[in-house]
Amino acid sequence: MKAKILAAVAMAALLVAALSGESLPGRESSTGTTRERAQQLYSDGNYGEAFLIYEKLVLDPRSSPLLVGGDLDQAVACLQNLNRINETDLLREGAVKSHPGNWRLLWRAAESYFSANHYGYIVAGEFRRGQHRGGGRYVNSFERDRVRALQLMEEARGALEDEPVAAALAEFHLRYAGMLMGYRGYGGAWRMQYLTSLTELPEFEEGYGYYGSGDARAAPVGPDGEPVFHHVPASWESAVSDGERWRWMLLSAAQINPGVSGRVRWEIASFLHQQFGVQTMSAYGAWLKSGDRGDAGETGEGAWSLHTLGDDETIARLATGARRLRLPEEFAFIRIFRDLSDDTRGGYGEAALDRLAQIFENRRQYEKAAGMWRRSLGEHGDSGGRRKRRRIDQITGSWGHFEPVMTHPAGQGASVEYRYRNGRRVSFEAHEIKVEKLLDDVKKYLRSNPRRLESERVDVSRIGYRLVKNDESRYLGRRVAGWDLDLDPPPGHFDRRVTVSTPLQRAGAYLLTAAMEGGNTSRIVLWVSDTVIVRKRLDGGDWFFVADAVTGEPLPGMNVEFFGYDQERTDWQKIVGRRYNVNTTAFAYRTDGNGQIVPNPRDFNNEFRWLITATGDGRLAYLGWSGVWQGRRYDREYDERKTYLITDRPVYRPDQEVRFKLWVRHARYDQESVSTFADRSFTVRIDNPRNEKVYEKSFRADRWGGIDGGYVLPADAALGMYRIAIPGYGGGSFRVEEYKKPEFEVTVEGPAEPVMLGEKVTARVEARYYFGAPVAEATVKYKVLRTAHEARWYPEGRWDWFYGPGYGWFAADYPWYPRWDQWGVERPRPWWWPSRTAPPEVVAEAEVPIGADGGVSVEIDTSFAKEIHGDTDHRYEIVVEVTDRSRRTIVGRGRVLVARRPFKVYAWVDRGHYRVGDVVRAGFSARTIDRKPVRGSGLVDLYRVSYDNGEPVETPVRQWELDTDDEGK
Repeated sequence: MKAKILAAVAMAALLVAALSGESLPGRESSTGTTRERAQQLYSDGNYGEAFLIYEKLVLDPRSSPLLVGGDLDQAVACLQNLNRINETDLLREGAVKSHPGNWRLLWRAAESYFSANHYGYIVAGEFRRGQHRGGGRYVNSFERDRVRALQLMEEARGALEDEPVAAALAEFHLRYAGMLMGYRGYGGAWRMQYLTSLTELPEFEEGYGYYGSGDARAAPVGPDGEPVFHHVPASWESAVSDGERWRWMLLSAAQINPGVSGRVRWEIASFLHQQFGVQTMSAYGAWLKSGDRGDAGETGEGAWSLHTLGDDETIARLATGARRLRLPEEFAFIRIFRDLSDDTRGGYGEAALDRLAQIFENRRQYEKAAGMWRRSLGEHGDSGGRRKRRRIDQITGSWGHFEPVMTHPAGQGASVEYRYRNGRRVSFEAHEIKVEKLLDDVKKYLRSNPRRLESERVDVSRIGYRLVKNDESRYLGRRVAGWDLDLDPPPGHFDRRVTVSTPLQRAGAYLLTAAMEGGNTSRIVLWVSDTVIVRKRLDGGDWFFVADAVTGEPLPGMNVEFFGYDQERTDWQKIVGRRYNVNTTAFAYRTDGNGQIVPNPRDFNNEFRWLITATGDGRLAYLGWSGVWQGRRYDREYDERKTYLITDRPVYRPDQEVRFKLWVRHARYDQESVSTFADRSFTVRIDNPRNEKVYEKSFRADRWGGIDGGYVLPADAALGMYRIAIPGYGGGSFRVEEYKKPEFEVTVEGPAEPVMLGEKVTARVEARYYFGAPVAEATVKYKVLRTAHEARWYPEGRWDWFYGPGYGWFAADYPWYPRWDQWGVERPRPWWWPSRTAPPEVVAEAEVPIGADGGVSVEIDTSFAKEIHGDTDHRYEIVVEVTDRSRRTIVGRGRVLVARRPFKVYAWVDRGHYRVGDVVRAGFSARTIDRKPVRGSGLVDLYRVSYDNGEPVETPVRQWELDTDDEGK
């Protein structure tokens, strides 16, 4: 990026030179030879000598006003090559001082600051740019360098009045706009709301900062919650933000030189697209890209359906959450790109068409996208590789592919998911794969001790790749099945997924091919298994279990072969011309009556990789190359030396006593009670927040390796985090803080009952002093976080008090099965199981003044969560910080539960038990989760329950179709 900026500035300077009629480098009569000499030295790598010449030219007030800017660039380049970056600031400021009023030099100096290395160290109160040996405080100068560059550009702008070359003036204004936008792209666009002061330089910032981090933050909003748009101000002086300054500079460039108006419009449209395009919803990519979700994407007209967006509409991620909004005409970026595509003289026609095509693809408006690609192809041709033609074919062509699939049990019919687009008919074929022959060939190849081991020839995990890409057809057996399937593609070039049932019943591996009529061909390896090998590591060995894949019954008498190999580096490479020898070994066991084997660890070599196959009675199962471990199960973390610390409280005030206890132990759970560190002497040290030692004392550990002590904090103790440790062993920390009783409290109240997913929810934030009066002058900063919520119920069990609810739940989870999340119930998870949870999603964030009554209402719109997470319940947590006039900040929290189920049905009867012939008085009520009545109809079944050997048997007796009244009853 730096190289591009410098190159662009250099070209602009040459353009200015050519248009103004001044001499170019090498043609100046008085100092031309000097510059030629400096350039030659630079080209030869003599940067030190070249710098001495360039430095004199830069600091000489008599140097050519046109060429001195280039001299400055060359001098800075010399210092960079000499690793003397720290001297560049002094050189830049010296050049500015030597050439006051030279707008070209000021421009180049500004570019030099803007593209400089923005990191350094504060040493003895001074900033040293770049690397520095010997330490110091690490800081960054991103904002400081940007402001200094803007100061120089503003000084140069004041000297532009007499410049007659429009191209140079326009380029200057464009670069000024670029610096205003500097480090404020999409990730930092919120900073464009502020007006940078050009009268003083900001301080250096700690560490790396966030510039250039690529953090795709949400688009900023104003105090009213509406997105921020930057309008063109009446003048430079009347601009109220950097965004308005940026717009003014771009407009000025277009007015000075209409030839750059296309570039100006491109810059504005690109920024708006970055801010408000649907790609800002990338955090919800799985939802946006899912063609089979469906069917809402195909026909749905909901607020979040991308394909229903008009050209002036968008769905974007704002700081207050995702929103569907209509863009004002001035900021409708699609309209701007369309205008650019129609402008044949602006130079952005092809780029605008390509951008529009990509925008419409992201919006799932595939017909429009294909139209843009066709137009771009017809008006501007295609680039190498037929890029545009391929994009058109990808949208409009008949296409299909298999979804990932798991192994299927034999005899139960294998199925596979097939995703397709546009196609009307697909033909399937299935061929057997000769797995046993492939495994035998791999073993023969390794036993041959090849001179150079080809990894693809020993890879048994990618059978499909070898069959298709390497054309290893010798492992392809007979055709066992073939059938056709008629498809019903949705309109608009959307995807649809269909479950394909295959006639494959016998155990084996099959290459399944799907040939789309008039489209592509997709292949997948489908495994149908009747045998499985289960492996478990033991202390000092491995255990293997061979079972029927369908029933789980053990298979006795199966032959389990272990084939291993490794590569041994040769010491006689020069003689035989090979670097490695391939060593192989093999042995076999038979499973016992329980289908088990525990091989002798002495049969294995830890350096070998092992292929394990089980055969017998026409069965075959294998485990690919892996290691077999015979070591003892004591990893390093189970034998580490650890120091544990507890204190009698986590936070102390000055003048209080800190009571502490430390234990030094080995992390062995089977260790005896007596510590190996018993009766040993240890030194305990306490450091304050300034890393100064405030306490040190020697202790003798007790029989458990424990140390008990105390330390009285002085009345003037420094506030912050204190470190207490045994040097060389470890320790912990505690805090020392002043205590001030809170003067007010913050409460967050929402609906007591769960509300319906898709509705708007209002939570109330209130701040009140403890004496009862409202906090009337304060700022409320709130953040709304959404997470999935689940409340699982399992039948009550006898041992729930010990194992927890659902301890007898033996069913496995099937989250990979299509739609399982809509009907399945996850198995209970013990508290000690690791579990992955999605991080909270920020759906709203704002800072608002508090009301006169000490309260603020926070509205939460759950319609977006309903669209993309409609299959789960949700918990919205509101985190609030209230800062009053005395700058005292109190934090409050609240939560709202939102349920996806629209209503519940309640039933009651007039008594608990009945005899045959009795009249049963029953009632029903349908209510939404917020207790509103539901009007509708449904079927009600009556069953007779009898018992067979203690098991209840339900027999249907009668069925009614009922309608609820206006009260839902």
